This record gives sequence, structure tokens and C-alpha cells, in this order.
Amino acid sequence: MPFMNRLILQSAVILLAAGAFAQGTAELVQHKAGLDVLNKKCIRLGTSEVLPIQFKTACTVLENHDLIHAMQDEFARSISSNGQVDFPVHGKGPEYYYINEKGQRTDISELYRQQTDAHSFNYIVMASGKRFFGRYDVVIHLQVVDAGPSGIVYSVKVHAWPHSWLTRSSHKIGLTRGFFKKKMKIISWVAREVATGLCEQEEQQAAFENTIKQD
Repeated sequence: MPFMNRLILQSAVILLAAGAFAQGTAELVQHKAGLDVLNKKCIRLGTSEVLPIQFKTACTVLENHDLIHAMQDEFARSISSNGQVDFPVHGKGPEYYYINEKGQRTDISELYRQQTDAHSFNYIVMASGKRFFGRYDVVIHLQVVDAGPSGIVYSVKVHAWPHSWLTRSSHKIGLTRGFFKKKMKIISWVAREVATGLCEQEEQQAAFENTIKQD
């Protein structure tokens, strides 16, 4: 019963916070290529959860001008089994890229990253590359919404557009959807763990600086 109560409470927090403050991806994007993807009949996926992180702390971490490389450092520190990043991201904002183990390059563009209002922060990127089903574009929207004493509502939305009409119109769409669903789960988990680690570091630094001021 305690687990069910927590689940019901978490669901209520997500619905209330999202309903009050959440913005749609297309409302925030001005990038032409990104809007072109969003206006298509994409594969659309999403996930949300409540995290016990202060909204102010989350915003401070996400506003880091070197966020991508800070995330890579935290990944290497807290997630990687060998202290390294398998596919390092190269470049400087707003354009990045990485190459996977098969030599496939993925280009990443930051489309939006800022605190949108007093209660929400939105980070949107577009990735383009080629996989087993052909070329694709995907817009990934990470959103943080202030949930008061509960922390934040952390959500990830994926809008994926395979270029091949055959992939989109045939039975293969199920396989392609599965690919993006799996990737979304991985991205959501990694981003959550890395962001939590960065937020903990930020809180520790803030507490240390506050102690110094008091002394």
C-alpha cells in the first residue's frame, strides 16, 4: 500500500505540474529544420517522473555554458565502468557530433536551452544520423517543471522522423519505433542519473560557499 500511495501521489504531481506549466516543443523551437520535423507525422514518445531535486539547483546545472562536457565528465565519474565515455561528444555549442562503434556519425544541434518562466526549464536538441532503417532526424525535448516540495517533474519527449517512406509506411515502422523507444529509455535514464549527480555537486558547492561566508 505505501508503494501504491507514493505512485498515486507521484502521478498527481506530474499531472498537476505538467498541466499548469509545461510547454509544447513546437511552441519553443524557432529552428527551421527542427520545426519541419515537429510538423511531420513523427514517431512520438515520452516519459515523466518526479525527482527530489530543487528546481533552482536544476536550473543552475542546466544553464552551465559547458553543459555537454560537464555531463560527459559526470557520466565518466558516476556511470561508466571504466571511467571513460564510449562515444565522446565533440564540438562547441550549439553544434556537436559523436561517432558510435560502427563509425556512424550523429550530428546534434541545440535548439533551445533556457528557463522559460518561473516554473519551468526547457532543453531541446535535434539529432540527425543514419541507422539500420536509413537516415533520420529526431527532436529531443528535456523539460524540468517545479513541483514545489516534491522536487521537479522531469520529462523527456522524443519526436522521431525516419526519412525512408518505406520505413514509415510498412511493417518496419514497428521495429523503428522500438529502436527509438529503447533509445528514449536509455537517454532518459542517463540524463536523469547524470543530472542528479551534477545537482548533488552543485548543492554541495553551494553549501560549502555558504559555510565560508558564515565563517
